[in-house]
Amino acid sequence: MKESNMAYSLDTILQLENTPEFNKLDQQFNEFNPFKVLRVAKYEIRHSNVLAWLFDPNENHRLGSFFLRKVLMNLVTRADNENKIDEFPYLSFAHASLSDVVVHREWSTNGNGAVDLLIEIPTLNIVLLIENKVHSVESAGQLARYLTSVKKHYSEWNVLPVFLTLSGDTPSHDAYWMLTYEDVLHIIKQELTLNKATIADNIHDFLSYYVTLLEERLVDDEKTMETALQLYQDYASAIHLLYANANPAKQKQIELRQAVKTLTTFDAETKRHLLLIYNRKCQTIDYIFETGSDLVRQAFLEFVKEQGITTYSAHPRVPNFVMDDWLPSLEQMDRLKKYWLNYGLIIWFERKGSKRLKLYVEVGPIDYAERLPLLEALEAKHISFWKSGKQEGKKFTRIYTETTEVSDWTNATFVKDAMTSLIDDPAFRSFSATVTDVLDELYAVKA
Repeated sequence: MKESNMAYSLDTILQLENTPEFNKLDQQFNEFNPFKVLRVAKYEIRHSNVLAWLFDPNENHRLGSFFLRKVLMNLVTRADNENKIDEFPYLSFAHASLSDVVVHREWSTNGNGAVDLLIEIPTLNIVLLIENKVHSVESAGQLARYLTSVKKHYSEWNVLPVFLTLSGDTPSHDAYWMLTYEDVLHIIKQELTLNKATIADNIHDFLSYYVTLLEERLVDDEKTMETALQLYQDYASAIHLLYANANPAKQKQIELRQAVKTLTTFDAETKRHLLLIYNRKCQTIDYIFETGSDLVRQAFLEFVKEQGITTYSAHPRVPNFVMDDWLPSLEQMDRLKKYWLNYGLIIWFERKGSKRLKLYVEVGPIDYAERLPLLEALEAKHISFWKSGKQEGKKFTRIYTETTEVSDWTNATFVKDAMTSLIDDPAFRSFSATVTDVLDELYAVKA
């Protein structure tokens, strides 16, 4: 596409607006939702208000302690928290009465800021400290100050500090447990599905609207992302012009340079019309731009090409793959219908925060009779993981993680190089070779 040609660019914008996929996406984003009207999506304080209401078993949702109980159990079963679970009597989380809970909003630390959510659970002698980060970032020393203040005030209680984020960002303080909005989403959806008949209609509607908001804004749906990526690929010049014209503060982004140059050739009236078009469908245009200009997928496709990796999924947020040396054995393992590439062992990349890229390797929910021998064989070869990973009923066991910094997230080459550095690291190469040996030993008879 020739963005420098004004007539062509403007015509492309009209083509975009008349595309069925664009209009379907726009309809999806603009369905009535009271949370959007109240602008809940962008503000932590409003999310915290909804969560405080759900956490309180005595509130008018008449759902009792389901949400608090499920969050506690989720904290325990989340792989990132496995090294902390022995500090608490976690078995009691499943059955203890939680009716005496007291929920505090904006709990004052007397000069050190306010804790987003503080939940007293007298039955368990636990205070749940939740720092909620939707779009803002953690300030220096904030988590340490909050924890010190709460421990001082509740000196006879066990304090369980939680860092709640969109994408599982790692807290700066080691004592904090991790929780994501994806966890919150799954908990609410499960309740709506299992107890639909007993939930009051107005409460069900309210929670359904909140679920829709979380699904749309906080947890990307793969089909929606693929639609956005295709639209971005087909109409990049139109998206860039509309976005750059309406967002002067973002015009330094590398992918907008040509659009910004083209905008200088437009008169004020043309720019006004572009702004009117953008304002009518800004959420959809923003989503297409943010999804399409996410360089993780682009970098990953270059990465697998360079590495000669044949089995992968270029998911825009969590691109995943398996090593080719593992494939002969993986083909003989229990195949999984709803797990990544359907193999019982998976590798994936994920962006963490503003600077880091993380590599994960995980044994998935294959049948326990096959899972346990695999984990024990890996352990015998000095591949370490949390001991609870071998327990029956455990579905996901992380067997390798490593993180590296990406100096420039606007440059796909830098992102690809970070992926390469994680894979080419001697520690990973040694790990991968060990996994290959273990798989070959376990499945040699079936070969």
